[in-house]
Amino acid sequence: MKEIKSGAFAEKSLVVSNENTAAAAGSGSLPVLGTPFMIALMEGATCDAVSPFLEEGETTVGTHINVSHDRASGVGEKITARAQITEVSGRKLTFSVEAKNEKGEKIGGGTIERFVVLSEKFLAKLG
Repeated sequence: MKEIKSGAFAEKSLVVSNENTAAAAGSGSLPVLGTPFMIALMEGATCDAVSPFLEEGETTVGTHINVSHDRASGVGEKITARAQITEVSGRKLTFSVEAKNEKGEKIGGGTIERFVVLSEKFLAKLG
């Protein structure tokens, strides 16, 4: 593992569609961005933020998520998640995450923790 720099960040976007609504996820019945999809977008941004620091055979796995979903986003809205590495403690990484709509309004935010692991070794533990 290369030295991971606190402050590194990445952004990832999506457009709310019928496929990523609360109704589609089964996490509600409305045609608005589903919380599971907002979280997946944030996690994708965390993976992109750390990927330049990973060696061949390394990846990260999510271990803790603490986020709020504060504002609804309708079909057709573009949402961008930003993840920034705020703490590095050995293999444990903490990210500050935030999602905004195209008007710049915050729709959610919080923290996500991930651990750097060796892919093969991690999968071997599954049996």
